Amino acid sequence: MNTPLRFIKYTFFSFCLLFVISGCEDDKTITITEPPLTDTSAVPFLASDFSVAETCQSCHPQHYAEWSGSMHAYAVIDPSWQAIRAVGQGQYINALDGACSPCHSPIGLRSGDIEWGPLDMDALEPITREGIGCDACHTITGLSRLSNAGMQLSPSDIKHGTIKDPVSNGFHESQYNDLYASSEYCGSCHDFVTDAGLPLEIVFQEWREAGFAMTGKTCNDCHMETYTGQAAVGGPERTLHRHDFIGADIAMIDFPNKPQQLAKVTEMLQNALTLSVSGDSLADRRFTYYLNVDITNDKTGHNVPSGVPFNRQLWVSVVVRDVVGNIHFSSGQLDANNDLMDRYSEFSERDTNLFNAQATMLKADGSNASVWDVDSLVNPSIKPGETKNLRYGFSVSSVQGTSFTVEVKVRFRSFAPYLFRYLGLDSLLPIPIIDMNIATFEATLY
Repeated sequence: MNTPLRFIKYTFFSFCLLFVISGCEDDKTITITEPPLTDTSAVPFLASDFSVAETCQSCHPQHYAEWSGSMHAYAVIDPSWQAIRAVGQGQYINALDGACSPCHSPIGLRSGDIEWGPLDMDALEPITREGIGCDACHTITGLSRLSNAGMQLSPSDIKHGTIKDPVSNGFHESQYNDLYASSEYCGSCHDFVTDAGLPLEIVFQEWREAGFAMTGKTCNDCHMETYTGQAAVGGPERTLHRHDFIGADIAMIDFPNKPQQLAKVTEMLQNALTLSVSGDSLADRRFTYYLNVDITNDKTGHNVPSGVPFNRQLWVSVVVRDVVGNIHFSSGQLDANNDLMDRYSEFSERDTNLFNAQATMLKADGSNASVWDVDSLVNPSIKPGETKNLRYGFSVSSVQGTSFTVEVKVRFRSFAPYLFRYLGLDSLLPIPIIDMNIATFEATLY
């Protein structure tokens, strides 16, 4: 069977803006100026105005090593980003680079190195291929808006950061900038609003309106772990922030620090939510048995999933087994293609009990949309402090023995397999699944 393209073609454009968040704080101290040029053909800089990350490596080896395995470093070499760009340009003329490239390669786009048309990676400048490198972040001097690559780059010998007493050196000047301790700094790229004003990717907005903003906890408190070390070789011991920017995304190709990245992403996701499973401990075979599953977002400063919620799948797996291993009820299982059994599956069987927190983009007529023609977003992701109350009913009349066991998992993956197959990225399958929470429950039958 063929994958239902009428659904897939309107979903794959959401691959833009895949990297994870970095530093943060309160927007009261941040000055927002007039919007920058939106004409992506304008070239305000040259690629040679910026230094590649390798230039920084000799003095900042630890930060360079961390960044090398980050999704910031992955942003342009990411095959899903390259594929989405190639397909999108064929259907949305002059739209795609204006939405994705400004954040995936702010220097590449603003220098004119990334042009309209096929992307020849070998022809790109090194500063472009490195995605979001040292200079892409440490030459930011202001924000023009809190979305859509609203950062202002000022390439020079001055590098900005959060060190208030930098040590003088012969390579560049260092300047403290409180912007770098703010969540607004991150929000300038990690929120995406359509031309019509619809917020689609709103990690910062979620943080500010319902998340950890009220507690004073910022993006870098979670996504830039602190440790003690030297910011530069030979420098004093300081409290530093890691530059691996751990979030929900993982590298799908051979990439530095890939096993360590997956381990850290797994650890973060396994500390994102609280799962509670309950039901009657005694079950009458004559009646339907009901199981209650509660998922609470009590540990995360924004929605879960967030970022690109229309790509990310967070679903509940429920399996009921008797004492000899027979399955009497299940939901959240995968079909032969490793897809969920929803409308995107190639097969006819549907999981009518499925809970999947993946968002859906819609047109005004209710049909599926893309980033470029979306009118509304149906987003069942779990808000900060929110509990999703799920209830499953099933028959236990045929259970063998005197008891049955329920296993519940909250499962996550960054992308749905059908999207990768559509984009011709079959070689990258399977997409790793991370079990965020697991709980079991047993009931006795009479």
